[in-house]
Amino acid sequence: MWSHVVDRFHAYYTKVKLRDGRTVIRKNKALDEKRLCGALKDARKSLKYLQRAIDGHIQNLRTVLDMTYGRTGKRRRQLISKLQAPRPLIDDASVAILSAQISQTPRSKRVPELTDELSALLKSQIKQQSSRFDRAPLRELSPKVPAVNIWQRKFPEKRRVNFIKAWYAKTLDRLMPPLEAVEWEKLQGLAAGKVHWDGPVPQRKLGTTKIKDSGDSYKVAKGDLPHRLTTSTERIVEKEKHPEIISRPHQLTPRFMRRLWSNVFQKCPRLDWNNERKKWDVTWGNIQKQAELAIHPQKKLFPDMFDGVDEDGQIHQHGGKSSPGSLVE
Repeated sequence: MWSHVVDRFHAYYTKVKLRDGRTVIRKNKALDEKRLCGALKDARKSLKYLQRAIDGHIQNLRTVLDMTYGRTGKRRRQLISKLQAPRPLIDDASVAILSAQISQTPRSKRVPELTDELSALLKSQIKQQSSRFDRAPLRELSPKVPAVNIWQRKFPEKRRVNFIKAWYAKTLDRLMPPLEAVEWEKLQGLAAGKVHWDGPVPQRKLGTTKIKDSGDSYKVAKGDLPHRLTTSTERIVEKEKHPEIISRPHQLTPRFMRRLWSNVFQKCPRLDWNNERKKWDVTWGNIQKQAELAIHPQKKLFPDMFDGVDEDGQIHQHGGKSSPGSLVE
C-alpha cells in the first residue's frame, strides 16, 4: 500500500543530483503539463454541467441536488463513513474484551459488522417503497451464507468471509445515509414551501465584466465573447444543429424547485436516539400534497335557486306540502 501511494507521485517528481553531491527533487514539467491538461478538461466538464443545471435542465439539476444532499457522489460516501465508525468504548472491560477478540481473530477471517445506526437504517429502508430510490432495493437484513457448496461439502471459510464482505459492500452502496437534523428540517421547509427561496443568483450578462468596488455594475467586455446560449431562439437553433440534445431547459420557478426538493426529501432519512426505547428512530421525508379547493364542498353556490325543492326534486307548495307528480325537469 505504501508503494502504491508513493509511486503515484514519483511520476511527477524526479530526483536530480547536483555537482556538489546534493540530491534535490524537482517537478517533471512535461508530465505536470499533461496532468494539468487532464485536470482542466475535468474542470471544464464540471463547469458545463453546472451551467446546464443553472439553465434549468432537469436531469443535470436533479444530479446536482442529489450530490448536494448526499444522495450520490463524494458527500454520500462521507455520510456513510460516519455510520461505519463504532461508538467509543468508555468501559475498560469492554475495551479489553474487544481487543482480545481482535487479537484472536486472524486478519484474513475478519468480517465487517453493521453498527446500530446502520442496522436501524437498513430495517427502515427495507420497509419503504423502493420506487422513491434511484438504487436497487434492499431485501436482506443479514447475509445468507450457504452451509455447503455445490459438492455438498462444508462452505470454505475464505469464501464465507468474501461472501460477507461482498454483501456488506453491496448493502452500503444501496443504503441512503441520514442527514443532520438542521439540514433535514431546512430541506423539509424548502420542499413544503415554508422556507422562502430568493431564486437563483442573477447571472452576469453576456459580454460584460463586473466593475470593481461598484456593487452590481457591469461594463462591456473587450475581446472575444464566450459562446453561451441565453435566449430561447438560440437554444432552438442549437437544438437543430445538435439533435442529440433531448432535454430542454426549464425556468427555475419556486413551484418547480419545490417539486425537485420534494423528490430529494423523500430519499433523505433522519436518525434520532429514543431514550425510552433505547434504540434509533428513523424518520423519512414525506410531503403530503393536499389539493386546495376553491369552494368548500359544504358551501352552497346558489342557495336561493333551489328554495322549495326537496331532495327528491319535488316542488313544495304553500304550507310546505308538495304536489304529487311535480318533479323538476
